[in-house]
Formats: sequence, C-alpha cells, structure tokens
Amino acid sequence: MLPEISVVLPAYNEEEAVGSVIDSFAHELRAKGRTFEIIVVDNNSSDSTNAIATQKGVRVVIEAKQGYGYACIRGLSEANGKMVFLTEADDSFSPRDLWKMLSYLEEEDIEVVFGTRTTLELVERGAKMGWLLHWGNFFLGKLIQIQFWNRCRLSDVGCTFKGIKREALLRVEKNFGEGGPAFSPEMIIWCLKAGLRTVEIPIRYRRRIGQSKVTSNNWKSILIGFRMLKLILTQRFWKNSAKDEN
Repeated sequence: MLPEISVVLPAYNEEEAVGSVIDSFAHELRAKGRTFEIIVVDNNSSDSTNAIATQKGVRVVIEAKQGYGYACIRGLSEANGKMVFLTEADDSFSPRDLWKMLSYLEEEDIEVVFGTRTTLELVERGAKMGWLLHWGNFFLGKLIQIQFWNRCRLSDVGCTFKGIKREALLRVEKNFGEGGPAFSPEMIIWCLKAGLRTVEIPIRYRRRIGQSKVTSNNWKSILIGFRMLKLILTQRFWKNSAKDEN
C-alpha cells in the first residue's frame, strides 16, 4: 500500500541538522498514526549527511546534478505518498506545520498548499529573513499573483515548505526543469498554469542549523532574486504542456 504522506528533504552538507529533522518529522507522523515515508535527496554532500540519513532508516537517493532544483525534482519523482511535502533538511521549518497544510490538502477543493514566511510573528529571532529577503520574496510573489490574478494569493515566492496531492504532482512534474534556487517559483507557476487549486498559509520559520548555501549573504540573495525575476517575467513564453494535456 502507498503511504499517506511523503516528506522530501533535499540535502547538501546538512550533517548538523539532517538527523534531528528526520527524527522530528518521523515522531510527529507516528504520533498521529499516519503511514509515511521520508526521502532524503543527497545532492553530492561531502560530509556525513548520507551516512546519518541512512542510519536513521529512511530512503536516501543520490542526485548527481548539483543544484537545489535538481534535488527537489528528483525527490518529488521518488515520492509515493498520497500527499507529498517538500521541506528542508536544515531545521528551518516546524514539522507541526505539516498538519496545517494537511488540513487544506485533505479538502476536496485544494490541491496545493504553499507556505509563507512573511507573517513576522511566526519568524523566529535569528532566522534568515531580513528585510531584503522579506520584501524581495513578497515583491516577486505579487508579480506572479498579478499574472495569475484570479487563481492565487502569494506573499512569499521562495518558501521551500510546500504540500501537493499526488494526482496534482503527476500533472505538473514533467514540466519542472529549473535546477537551481529558482525552482520554487517555477513549481508555483507550473501549478498555476495547470489550473491547480492552491492556497498559501503562514508557517513558522526558524533559525536554521548550519550555514546557508544559497542566501549566505545579500549579494547571493540579490543574484538569486534577479534569476527568479527573469523566470517570472518570461514564464508566458514557456510551452504550457500541462495545460495542453488537460
């Protein structure tokens, strides 16, 4: 039988956090009596990430193409659960928020749930969400919302905690191709292009364990922001295979 829930954890050199993240998600899911699988996608880690995840008894897959997006695409393709959750291996998200997402996904009229880290009351002191990242993600989210004005409300384009029904994932995953940190807006856009019913909800954002490989300084954040901006502004020129097949 297929598990009810799949939790996908892309990981690149996350030996400090990956073990506790696996334990916390597994504990939360067992406590609620849910059947589940946890998939760690090792994206060429040079530390003990793979060994620690393997010791925890979860499924570990290797993604040889370097990049956050490639790791996400591989993990989503490996997931077997009826509900698939994409999150982080760095402890920046709370497993308890999975239940908030699930409460929407278990409704018939919602197929995808996006998290947002723009509710300041839920952002932990020390979390990587300064004014530049906050307003940059908010601005880019609103650019997507304008283009799909009658389908969504978005305030955080870069939140990496998402949930999607398996049937919905199968409709869009073949379109994913962004191998880098701009994968999040790409996934959002393809979901909207396919006409999937989405909702965005506020979630907790915590101080991560270890050093960020993507937004470790403002210059990296700005470059990633421009990459996301280009992707968002050019999305109307993509071939919409998801829509063409519906």
